[in-house]
This record gives sequence, structure tokens and C-alpha cells, in this order.
Amino acid sequence: MKKYLSFFKLRLNVALQYRAAAIGGMFTQFFWAIMQILIFQAFYRVVTSNNISLEQLISYVWLKQAFYSIISASSDSDIKTMIEKGNISYELCRPVNIYWMWFFKTLANKIAGGFLKSIPILIIAPLLPLGLSLQPPVGFMAFILFIISLMLAICLMAAIMNVFYISLFYTMSSKGTNSIFYAIVEFFGGTFVPIALMPSFWQSFCYILPFSLAADLPFRIYSGSMAMNSAIGYIGMQIVWLLFLTITGTIITNNRLKKVVIQGG
Repeated sequence: MKKYLSFFKLRLNVALQYRAAAIGGMFTQFFWAIMQILIFQAFYRVVTSNNISLEQLISYVWLKQAFYSIISASSDSDIKTMIEKGNISYELCRPVNIYWMWFFKTLANKIAGGFLKSIPILIIAPLLPLGLSLQPPVGFMAFILFIISLMLAICLMAAIMNVFYISLFYTMSSKGTNSIFYAIVEFFGGTFVPIALMPSFWQSFCYILPFSLAADLPFRIYSGSMAMNSAIGYIGMQIVWLLFLTITGTIITNNRLKKVVIQGG
């Protein structure tokens, strides 16, 4: 475990050095949140939702934009290049499990990006005028469940991204795969349209999949648009999906590495 933690610390230190990119990303997420809130305000003047109030939706939008780096389907360019160019042959010489090395590297990237971008937004958003501001959690229990769910979401998204990296062993090119994978994760994760605004049958389907559990669940818990009993049940599903993806991913990766084809190098 120490060697994987070393990969985590190294990648975390590297990612934290890109402060300019983080600042640019922060401003992008901030103004994108404002634009979404204004659109939803206009939407709620005509139609209302029984699943989430406007105040809850505003908090949901702020949190989703603040932690976008954590819950987005952005992949690690170094890992993609390593597989496509054949440089993975050097990684195979190391006495480490490739799957878990990727997992901790991805985890570090997401935590670093989320840390740098979220803190300024979480400080500024509650200070905005009423109707635009981020509201406090609905209760202490909701806040605790939000923290637990967010930590599981980070790990779950890292496991989901590892599925994408594993797929490159079969396609050997990320161009088409990356576009398809990004669209699937972002849509079923509620990035394009919040899942709470989707039809009831579609919401039930989305919450069977791991994408919404990683990119939507923590923020609905915080905003109070989900009952605590339901939240606890979905947190259990997060754990189940995390175990399933990591165990299955480790097995598939190990089997594939036995007959991997190096392209380039």
C-alpha cells in the first residue's frame, strides 16, 4: 500500500502546482453556475418540480460546479498517452499493480483539482444575494452523509475512469472512446440535466447506474432534496458499485496484461 500512496502523493504535488489552470477553471465554473441558476429561475417561473425546490436546485448547482473536477469524466492524459504510445511497457517493469497505480493517480488529480477550485467558490457563493447564494446544509445529519457520499463519489469516479483506461487496451485509441465515454458519464451523471428534473422512471434508471451515484447523489443529499433513509440506501449502493468496479477492473486488467499488444514505444 505504501508504494500506491507514494504515487498518490507525487501526483497530488504535481497537480497542485498548476495554480493558473485551477484559477481559470474556478472562474469558468463560477460563471457557468451563475448562468445555470438564471436559466433555472426562468424555468421555475413557468414550471415547478416536486422533486427539488428552486432553493435546493441553486445549492445543487453551486456544489456541482465547485466539485466539478472531482465528478467529471476528465481522463488523465499521461495514462492515455502511456497506453497509446506503448510507454506502458516501462510501467510493466515496476513491481506494482497497474490498476491500483492508475486508481491512485486519478484520485490524486481529482482531489487536487477539486481542492483548488472548490474552496474559493464555497467561500464566495454563500455571500451572494438571496436567490443566487449557496444555502447551508439542511441539517447536521445531511452534512455528515454528504461528506461520506462525496468521499465515496471521488473513489467511485476514479474506478469509473479506470474502466475507460482498460478499454484502451482493446481500442488502442482514445479518440472515439473518449467522446462516447464522456457523453455517457456526463448525461447519466446529471451534468447536462439534473436528474431531479428528469421523469420519475428515468430517475430510477439513472440511480441504478454508478454515474449518478458519483456525480449527483452527494449534492442532492446536501440540498435536502433526498430523504435521509433513501440517502443511506444509495450510499450503500455506492459502496457496492465501488467494490464491484475495483474487483472486476483488477481482474480484467491483470488478464489483459498477459496478452497486451504494445503499439509504438
